[in-house]
Amino acid sequence: TFSPEGRLHQLEYAMEAIKNAAAAVGILTKHGIVLACEKRVTSKLLVKTEVSDKIYKIDDHIICAVAGLTSDANILLTLARRTALNYTYHYQEPQPVQQLVSKVC
Repeated sequence: TFSPEGRLHQLEYAMEAIKNAAAAVGILTKHGIVLACEKRVTSKLLVKTEVSDKIYKIDDHIICAVAGLTSDANILLTLARRTALNYTYHYQEPQPVQQLVSKVC
């Protein structure tokens, strides 16, 4: 709903959250890929871990880097994993990456 000033506060909050989110970059080379993710610590009170919160395994041959808020990506990650698993179950071979991307996106 609009505020009396004509602003949408929910939209402004979402845009501010995106500004504070971390970035992800992928580079394709002749010899493989490189995924790099920025991991921001929101509080000094949080324990730093060695495990990345931004790179996820979808299937044995597919990984995914998450840019932005990880909580928003969880739905797409779950969909991608289920789609890849169903394909492997039905066809007894890994799903092609391009086909998975087309189904999820």
